[in-house]
Amino acid sequence: MLLAAAILAAVATGPLQEPLAGWSPTGPPEVFRGAELYGHINGGSELYLELGFEVVEVQALARGEARLEVELYRMADPVAALGVYLSRCGRETPDPRLADRHTAGRHQLLLLRERFLAVVNNPSGATSLAPALVDVAQALVGRLPPAAVTEVLAGLPTAGRIAGSERVVRGPVGLSALFTLGDGDVLRLGGRVTAVAASFGESAPDGPHTLVLADYPDEATARQALAHATAGLDPSLQVLFTETFRLGFRDYAGRFGLVVVDGRRLTLRCNLVKAPV
Repeated sequence: MLLAAAILAAVATGPLQEPLAGWSPTGPPEVFRGAELYGHINGGSELYLELGFEVVEVQALARGEARLEVELYRMADPVAALGVYLSRCGRETPDPRLADRHTAGRHQLLLLRERFLAVVNNPSGATSLAPALVDVAQALVGRLPPAAVTEVLAGLPTAGRIAGSERVVRGPVGLSALFTLGDGDVLRLGGRVTAVAASFGESAPDGPHTLVLADYPDEATARQALAHATAGLDPSLQVLFTETFRLGFRDYAGRFGLVVVDGRRLTLRCNLVKAPV
């Protein structure tokens, strides 16, 4: 515990304050903590805060006349960092020089490591600087804690799953990006319960649909979430049936949804072509 605390304390005070792969800081980093993130991100801060944002350091780097920028986001835990990464990475294009999960392009590189998300930006977009993004990321990796192994997505089926559609959800901001089930925190995730989601295509057993899996502390809490969702269902959704452990509905586009509680797990399937039975 003391070693882990010491590592995090060191990370919080300076991985960006020394040169990285020959790129030198142009001054002290800008630091944004908690709700101060709104001063750095123009739109989108809500998702970071909902998942569990702590602090971001923003450092401009120079090598001669060239400029890069590094943003180092520290989240509350590795799952929160994964959630932000998945929301931003799109179709991943990894570079063989980096072992950690990442996606590299000419304008930007995103790197996931432990509870950190590093973003290396190339403001000029110059193709000649693209390799430097990987160089800087490689140097930064050595200053961060060891990579974390998280199995949070392991519960999602693989058959028919659309690559790149995976998401981590901890509240209404993340859920509303997938489906409008109701106003507010309709599934009572509260930033504490973690749900995972993905989209599925024609080859999935249930056909095309979106799947959300949320594991609550116990069955009683999961059933309370189902009752809350039933009571607060969006007016555009037509209720087909309500049962102790199930809720079926039709959406405004003529597709269907089903919410089921099984033990402490709540499963939401939406955008289904066939009506649930």
